[in-house]
Amino acid sequence: MKKVLITGSGTGFGHEVAMRMAEKGFDVVAAVEIYAQVQTLKREAAARGVILQVEKLDVTNDGDRRKALAWNVEILVNNAGVLEGGSVVDIPALNIRREFEVNVVGPLLLTQGIVKQMVKRGKGRIVWVSSREGLNVNPSILLQSMPLKPSRKR
Repeated sequence: MKKVLITGSGTGFGHEVAMRMAEKGFDVVAAVEIYAQVQTLKREAAARGVILQVEKLDVTNDGDRRKALAWNVEILVNNAGVLEGGSVVDIPALNIRREFEVNVVGPLLLTQGIVKQMVKRGKGRIVWVSSREGLNVNPSILLQSMPLKPSRKR
């Protein structure tokens, strides 16, 4: 039985992947960002009749990432992510930095630690989950937040 770590298992895609992989017999570590999600996910797994190891793992937290190294996972599914809505003109810098930490830096640092274990074992798999939002372009959002002034004739 392969041990799988799925980040971002508290909701959405990660939640369902964790459930379905457990149903198929994988040993799943379902990682959630905050403690409040741990008991909720355990109850939902019990209701579906699956066994999950539910762990609190914030990919931006160094201590949480180190803790994950003890789980000896064979498959890492980097699914944790956030999306800041609105016009890029209006998003505060702090929110942009947080989004980049959650979506890029944190998962990359988690992967660096886990991949070293995989190399020692001579096997492992890493799956990166992304959003199709990166392919969407909506210039109207940008224009809505920027009032355009009429041009002056000279």
